[in-house]
Amino acid sequence: MTVGERLHGAAAELKRRGVPEAQANAEILLARVLGVGRNEVFLRRGRELSPRESAAFSRLIRRRLRRIPMAHILGVQAFLDFELAAGPQALIPRPETEELAAAAMDALRQRREEPLRLWDLGTGTGCLAVALARFFPKASVLATDKSPAALGLARRNARANGVGARVHLRRDDFFAPRRGPRAWADLAVSNPPYIPSGSMPRLMPEVLREPRLALDGGKTGLDALAAVIERAAEALRPAGVAALEFGRGQARRVSALLLRRGFERVRILKDAQGLQRIALAAKSGANPARCRPLRVAR
Repeated sequence: MTVGERLHGAAAELKRRGVPEAQANAEILLARVLGVGRNEVFLRRGRELSPRESAAFSRLIRRRLRRIPMAHILGVQAFLDFELAAGPQALIPRPETEELAAAAMDALRQRREEPLRLWDLGTGTGCLAVALARFFPKASVLATDKSPAALGLARRNARANGVGARVHLRRDDFFAPRRGPRAWADLAVSNPPYIPSGSMPRLMPEVLREPRLALDGGKTGLDALAAVIERAAEALRPAGVAALEFGRGQARRVSALLLRRGFERVRILKDAQGLQRIALAAKSGANPARCRPLRVAR
């Protein structure tokens, strides 16, 4: 078969089996087999696939038909302007988490050249820790996670992106008794699990292949968020900022949790889909000249 014929057949089969973005998935997987960019696949649509190429493409398509996430098949996921190794050890970074990273950077942009101390709670792939270390060249980033497998993946990503010396990884659990010093961090950032337990069975098959530890936020979806906010309240300096990702319909309760734990000037940001998704808040006593102004969400 030619490249074009094989691509058409694979995309049709993916679509028939209910795989989202079937055409794009087929193009990306065939590009991987051919060792070219996705756009080049169309330039080669008239050439014959070798038996080896055809077999390799079939193997990838079969994995996608089993609803294995594309990032797990490819082994990589783009995040902002860099690339991360991806796998079943940790949650695949989403666009909303890119927006969280951008919001956290913007909150302390005026302090970019300072030797900041930053904390990424529940680091997963290390996407936030790596992004922050790349953006703040003098910062030291503590990245914690309960999962040793996730920490191994985060370590790999920090080293691959040239920030391994400034990203310090440690095993830690949101819900474990507090340990370590108080009031040491300038920023606490987290994308904790926030999906209500009862909603888990309704998730897409691809999502259900990711670690439940990174998804299930308890009965209301707020268990991990509450624990993270408590940890952040203890760790942040008076000029410190908390930046959190949360789920649909959780904005008011997240704002209340932040205010109850001594944060002020809470601001809720919407994601690219128009959903309230990110909370920024300053630790009480913050010097307004040291962090960008925030407002209480209404």
